[in-house]
Amino acid sequence: MQKLSDLPADNHRPEPIIELVPTVPAEPPMVEAVEAIVPSTQPSDTIVVNADTQPSADFSLNTERALADLEVGLTAKHAGNLIEARTRLNLALHGGLPQEQVRSTRIELAELADKTVFSFGVAAADPLAEYYTVRSGDSLARIAHRYKLTDDLLATINRIPNKNIIREGMRLKVLHGPFHVSINKSNHMMHVYLQDVYVWSARVALGANGSTPTGVWQVIVRQENPQWVDPRTGQRWHPNDPDNPIGNFWIGLEGVKGDAVGQSGYGIHGTIEPETIGQDVSLGCVRLADDDIARVFTLLVPYESYVTIHD
Repeated sequence: MQKLSDLPADNHRPEPIIELVPTVPAEPPMVEAVEAIVPSTQPSDTIVVNADTQPSADFSLNTERALADLEVGLTAKHAGNLIEARTRLNLALHGGLPQEQVRSTRIELAELADKTVFSFGVAAADPLAEYYTVRSGDSLARIAHRYKLTDDLLATINRIPNKNIIREGMRLKVLHGPFHVSINKSNHMMHVYLQDVYVWSARVALGANGSTPTGVWQVIVRQENPQWVDPRTGQRWHPNDPDNPIGNFWIGLEGVKGDAVGQSGYGIHGTIEPETIGQDVSLGCVRLADDDIARVFTLLVPYESYVTIHD
């Protein structure tokens, strides 16, 4: 499978920017984490989709302005101004760029996300990231809940080997979540956003015969090593079964807007048939390759993250 990050860069890409890695303070005595936070559920009829934090936020479309933002963003990236570059390139991406420049702009933004979002460093004046000092009584799950993130993501970014144990006084990088996803049925692409800032893409498989409903979905559950029952045959696969057709991760969805309203039982999951990625073959769910579903699983938060599916 070819992912966005594997695509060749254009010939005029600026030189890579050196990643910022802050000094980690000495580690005080350990504090064992307390119970995980379980988000409170909300009935679907009370859900309000906040357009200000969605990838579908209202950006003014102006090709000339978008091209100007692209030029300023690339110049800023070359100069090492990470946040200015990300801001301008994101405006360009949403602002009406010619289609032939959309892919290369996403590549540039994905590189910036690796440096400013998914690395341990916090760039100066970054509105999406900050440092947090662990206090007595904290757990990684509680900190993640506060910032609308998963504890899996915080553990990965901060290189914490056991997410159930953190130390009072540790300085952690946190992000201002949540993450959201937009899926284009016509080209089988999933685009991932931190609030409305593009960070990453992956190819997906979708429902056969157009059976993946369009609209807005809310993430309602995350399950690792899920069990699954084939609704056509009743055959059951138990957790940790290597032959489980949906793989190792399940992200359950509930429809909240458009044709998705009232729909349930759909989700984002892995597959034991990676050759089907990019095709319309599922029962309606969204399939991802193993590495991609493992990554998405760390990003989406129940009752905070939304998935928009469009033609």
